[in-house]
Amino acid sequence: MYHQIVKRQVRQGFQALSAGKYSVVLRQFAPRVHFSFAGEHALSGERHSVEAVREWFQRLYRYFPGLQFEIHDVLVSGWPNNTVVATRFSVRAILPDGRAYRNAGMQYARLRWGRIVEDHIYEDTQTLARELENLARHGFPDAAQTESTNNAYLHE
Repeated sequence: MYHQIVKRQVRQGFQALSAGKYSVVLRQFAPRVHFSFAGEHALSGERHSVEAVREWFQRLYRYFPGLQFEIHDVLVSGWPNNTVVATRFSVRAILPDGRAYRNAGMQYARLRWGRIVEDHIYEDTQTLARELENLARHGFPDAAQTESTNNAYLHE
């Protein structure tokens, strides 16, 4: 029963993200969280506070307004004091220039007593990096930053 509740909460969280309501998801994060997004691009890197993750979501939705998530699988293991969640998803958005963006990814998260303490996102980084480079050429100069140059967004 516990695993079904967690699966439902994960799906509801992604529904909130599809509605642009990332604040709903942020309320589930522990104050000290390890959030990472794989790759070497403007959205990659590690964040360790809810505020830093909030800034990450703000950038994400600025680059990809109307971002939609489709959940394919949610796997849950463990108990309330140490729960692991793996989610396979697809994303899509209409870019500012009218083109469609599509990508696929995985999320590995760890919860303790209902709070997210780890959240690791693995999206097809080549597809994402290529699109961020395109956005940088079309009015979003900060989309060209990489993990090593976007330290202003990495709060401890």
